Amino acid sequence: MKGERRTKAYMKVLVADDEFYARKALVKILKEIDSEIAVVADVETGIEVLDYLQSDPAVDVVLTDIRMPVMDGLRLAEQLQKEYPKIAVIVETGYADFKYAQQAIRYGVRNYITKPIVKEELKKTLEDILKSKQEEEKRVRDQVLESIFEFSREELSVKELAQSADLREQFMGKCNEYASQYPYCVLLMQADAKLSFSQKEEILQRLREPFCEPFYFQNNREFVILKFFESDSVTESDLRNHFHCANLMLSVGKEVTKNAISVAVSPVHRGMEELYDAYKEAVYAINQRLLQGWDRVFFFGEKKKRLADQEKEYEISLQSALQRYDYSGAEEALVHIFEEPELLQNGDIYNLYERIIRVLGILSAFYHNTEATEGKMGLMFSRRYDLYNFKHMDELENYLLGMIKEICCFSQNQQDNKRDIIQEITEYISRSYQYDISLQDLAEKKYFMNASYLSRLFKATVGKTFSKYLIEYRLEKSRGLLEKTILKVSDIATHVGYNDVSHYIQSFRKVYGVTPEEYRGTRAAGHASAEQIP
Repeated sequence: MKGERRTKAYMKVLVADDEFYARKALVKILKEIDSEIAVVADVETGIEVLDYLQSDPAVDVVLTDIRMPVMDGLRLAEQLQKEYPKIAVIVETGYADFKYAQQAIRYGVRNYITKPIVKEELKKTLEDILKSKQEEEKRVRDQVLESIFEFSREELSVKELAQSADLREQFMGKCNEYASQYPYCVLLMQADAKLSFSQKEEILQRLREPFCEPFYFQNNREFVILKFFESDSVTESDLRNHFHCANLMLSVGKEVTKNAISVAVSPVHRGMEELYDAYKEAVYAINQRLLQGWDRVFFFGEKKKRLADQEKEYEISLQSALQRYDYSGAEEALVHIFEEPELLQNGDIYNLYERIIRVLGILSAFYHNTEATEGKMGLMFSRRYDLYNFKHMDELENYLLGMIKEICCFSQNQQDNKRDIIQEITEYISRSYQYDISLQDLAEKKYFMNASYLSRLFKATVGKTFSKYLIEYRLEKSRGLLEKTILKVSDIATHVGYNDVSHYIQSFRKVYGVTPEEYRGTRAAGHASAEQIP
């Protein structure tokens, strides 16, 4: 191969022409056009172009004659499109070859210059290529930034946005401004299936309309819309008679996913300080799907009068079966409690919640031999275990049956049962690492066992203590957020469960040897690989 390699510049050009003096004339013209144009090589054939690119593919432009031996410019353009589609190709051709050269259009060639080469014509062609390259680079950068922005927002939650004015300012756009001027309601949507990236993006795109901004949050795989009303006199009755946005969510979700959809509507609120309350009301409303089924729009309603329990005979049966360690009897009683026709027909989610609390009270009282209060049961069936985690009644029943199974020692293989408990705990951490997590609470209020014993069992199974596992999980999650999001370090610390930012920074530095900001800076600069920082 003839030619010499040059220093890196903003535009690297490779020249191919089998006529020696014509080729050298092109090199001279290119140098005269701009000192920052680097001719990386000048060669005789298309084969030599491909040989060069194998060792140095970072070429911006290939300037080639159309007629060359071994491999001509047309075949070269074809190969470049297949192997190096980002490289721009300029074909130099005589007038007689012009129609022939036009065939190269199918190979992505958009730039032609005619012989004899005129400096100004070549300069204009290179400027056009540079402009297109810069526009494409900007488009890619904008896409990357938008993707990072969306990913950052999706990793948050409504609660975090509600509690942080800075996050709202950064990620909620006009919604933050609208909330101080207009009343709004929160609409919540979930699909009864995991969505693909394209499905999620299509739903968000189709739900956007004036005064109706959609968000997606990854943690609960939920779509949240703030629907604003121009009139300040909107009432709850108006809301029920005018829920176009909710019906739109339902129809779009069903059409895009081909799966069952649930949508819930909160009451009307005003001001961002009420955002989290509105969201919780929507969550409570959507829980009605357990009793009333999917493909419906649900509204938040006032608490209804609790149904009579006919002497609570099935709850008494449940307690009796537990005393006998009778799993089958306990299972039958539980099914009757939650599938009673009156409960299902009434569809009262408050009544369902009360029944869950009473069942949990029976389980707790059975092991601790004390009468548990509803407040204590609220800790057991808190945000981590509430109805929103269940999409169907059988999921809820299986959850409670799992607790009964452990109480009755139903597993014949105790070692397998122990492993199942530890697996449940690690899966629980992956879902709830953002919240306060206590092994003692898990031991006493879910697994009904001694906390010291569960701690020893966890370490023996996992190889590290519960607290160390939790810390490492949170830090590893935060490391991903530092790499992939634009969230501030303080926001990331809060997101992964640290109430004290300085404590998070110290923990991070102890494990990784650098502060979170240093880690992010190193990654951004590309000075370290994943292997360099453990």
